[in-house]
Amino acid sequence: MRAVGSLFLQRVARLAARILPSRLCPPLRAAQAELRRSLHLAFRLAATHRRAVVLEPCREATEGRISVRLPQGVRWGRPAAIPLPPSLLGSGWRGDRPRPITVMPERKAAANVWFLHHGSEALCLRLDLSGSVELLRYRPLLRAWTTC
Repeated sequence: MRAVGSLFLQRVARLAARILPSRLCPPLRAAQAELRRSLHLAFRLAATHRRAVVLEPCREATEGRISVRLPQGVRWGRPAAIPLPPSLLGSGWRGDRPRPITVMPERKAAANVWFLHHGSEALCLRLDLSGSVELLRYRPLLRAWTTC
C-alpha cells in the first residue's frame, strides 16, 4: 500500500512540475550543459575513431578520456536528504561516488549513474547499456524528481 501511495505522489509531483515550471539554479544549469556536451562529444569521438571513450569526473583529459568539470559550488554525489529517483528504488544502487563511463562506438555505454547537487537542488544522469541517457532534476519544493 505504501508503494502505491508513493507512486501516486510521484505522479502528482510530475504533473505539478509541468504546471509550475521553474528554472534550475545557474550553477546546475551550467553543470547540465557540461554533462550534455561531454556525453555528446564522447559518443561522437567513439563513433568517429571507432574506439571506446571514457568520461571521468575530476581528472586530467588524456587520449581517449574526457574530463568532466563542474562549476564552482556544484558537488558530486547525492545528499542524504534527497531520495533516490523512482527508477533507481528497486535497483540496489548504493554508491554516490561517480565512476567513469565508457562509451563504445556502436552507441552503447557502460551503464552508470551520476548525481550532482548544489544546495537542495540536484541532478541525476542515468546512462543505460544501450546508450540512452536520462537526465533528471530534484525539485525540493515538490520533493520529486522530474525530467530536465
